[in-house]
Amino acid sequence: MTAFFFKEVPDYRMGGFVAVRNSFDNLSNVLHLAELVNTCGHCKLSAYDEDFDFAIFSGDYCRALIRKSDGFFSMAIPFHIVDDGEKVSFNFDLVGIEVSGSFISIMRNAILTSRQGIPCHDEIVYSIATDFGFEIADALLYYDAFLALIADDHGYFRFDDDPDNENGEIHPRYHFDFFYKNTSSIKIGTDKAVDINCFYSLFDGALPKKYLRA
Repeated sequence: MTAFFFKEVPDYRMGGFVAVRNSFDNLSNVLHLAELVNTCGHCKLSAYDEDFDFAIFSGDYCRALIRKSDGFFSMAIPFHIVDDGEKVSFNFDLVGIEVSGSFISIMRNAILTSRQGIPCHDEIVYSIATDFGFEIADALLYYDAFLALIADDHGYFRFDDDPDNENGEIHPRYHFDFFYKNTSSIKIGTDKAVDINCFYSLFDGALPKKYLRA
């Protein structure tokens, strides 16, 4: 496993992540992460710093860990991580496309079109073709990429420190939320705030796990 840590990313850039309530929100955050990696390479650290803004892990698990004001959230990265020694970038090997600014814009276009109603293949392809000047065959390639990203295992969860809504054992102050839909979410409380070692334990199948207490 290789870890890349980024720090001193401007607050307004870190503020571009959104609360996750569905797969479109999760993909929006993945795309924002890619945009930060592309444009904030100067924020990449040479070594671990506990006050990092976000981290990218490659190898046996490919995930991101993003710090927020009241905790962290994490999701799987569906792209291949490319490290040239100086900077980190993403490539979507499934369709052989670099995760560039134009790719990010096209995927955001597809998300916006999908949010306007029941996602429709024809409408998404047409929007990509007309807004970016593509032939239908090329637009279909990007639609296939979008569909693969939406259908991928997002692996989303977050850790919150939420004193305002603390309610005994019903809503613990310190807790993990697994999944993002209210109808299927799982909340697990902890006695205290966690650090990165807890996330390493959750991410890495070879490390000892934490146990729930009845």
